[in-house]
Amino acid sequence: MIEIRHLNGEIAQVKSDTSKLEEQLEDCKRYKAFLDKLTPTEWFEEQQEAQRQRREDAWAAKEEARRAMCYERAAVDAAEQIDRERAAKVEADRKAAGKRRARKKSDEERAVEAAERDEAVAGRAEQLTQRYMKEGEAAARAAEGPEEEEEEELMYFQEPQQLLDRFTALEESNLFLIQNSQETEEALEELKVKLQVAQAKMVDDAAGLQGQIDSLAGQVAAEEEKRRGLAERSGAGGGTQEQTLHELNQKVAEVYKAIFSESDNSLGTLQMLTNIESRLEELLAAIDTMPQDEVEAAQRQKEKERRERVRKVKQAEAAKAAEERIQRAIRRSQEPVARRTGKPIMFRSYLPQSKPKEAVAEKLETGPEKLETDLDFYLNLP
Repeated sequence: MIEIRHLNGEIAQVKSDTSKLEEQLEDCKRYKAFLDKLTPTEWFEEQQEAQRQRREDAWAAKEEARRAMCYERAAVDAAEQIDRERAAKVEADRKAAGKRRARKKSDEERAVEAAERDEAVAGRAEQLTQRYMKEGEAAARAAEGPEEEEEEELMYFQEPQQLLDRFTALEESNLFLIQNSQETEEALEELKVKLQVAQAKMVDDAAGLQGQIDSLAGQVAAEEEKRRGLAERSGAGGGTQEQTLHELNQKVAEVYKAIFSESDNSLGTLQMLTNIESRLEELLAAIDTMPQDEVEAAQRQKEKERRERVRKVKQAEAAKAAEERIQRAIRRSQEPVARRTGKPIMFRSYLPQSKPKEAVAEKLETGPEKLETDLDFYLNLP
């Protein structure tokens, strides 16, 4: 019983130690993961390259040793095979010679035979070596795994100062990145402001251009309307474009003759209009030099004359219209009277509209309203 208690105590102690060791292992794994994050990537690449090189060297050494072993084995086997073949050949030659006495070989012949044997053994050994290497390659690959797992994992940090130096470098790098990010944010804000200003300017410019486009479109529509009006008027007049231009040329020629007291048939319409415009400018310049009172008096006189001409024209037009009305009345009075014959056309008579009869239930008053009406009737009797 005491022994059982002692064993139970030892088991509990072992379990306690195991749990402590497991906690320490977990802590070590976390510390290792933390240190691996701080380790430069280049160191891992160097370690992987070095590990790969070690594996290649170890594999090459193993292959060389295995090849040497296979060659030794192949040399022994090849020598045995060659010796057996040579012995069989000698025995066959001896039996073929029968009772004849065998000739002794000289030293040179024996040396040549030994050299030929060595060459044959070397060639046969090389072939057997290749075969043995291929046969043992799968087993060698299978035995490579456990040896790789036995490699010890290395740590970048061997001294505490390395960790402090790494922290210092990371802090400097972080400060540089923070400063760089702040500068980038400032540049981004500036670009955003510039973009907003540019967008606002583009919107204003687009609005202005749209306004100009609308204005030009209105002007184009107005000019198109004028063109259509002129085309309609020119078409309503019944004359062609050549006739209109000819009439316009005659009127301009009349005005030109009235101004310059002479007519020049060699001048075109545009040239005459240019001369008329130049003359008007000269006259306007001369009017500016005249006294203002005289100019106003002359303007009033010309306006009076213009109104008088307009009044006479209107009177003439009114007299002409009255004359036309009188002539139309005379023509109507002279026309024969058209008498109607036969029965006059009667309009169709319409049936009188009948109003729908009201329901008796609607005429009869019932309920409280009927009672109030009866009370008022009897109470108001004399």
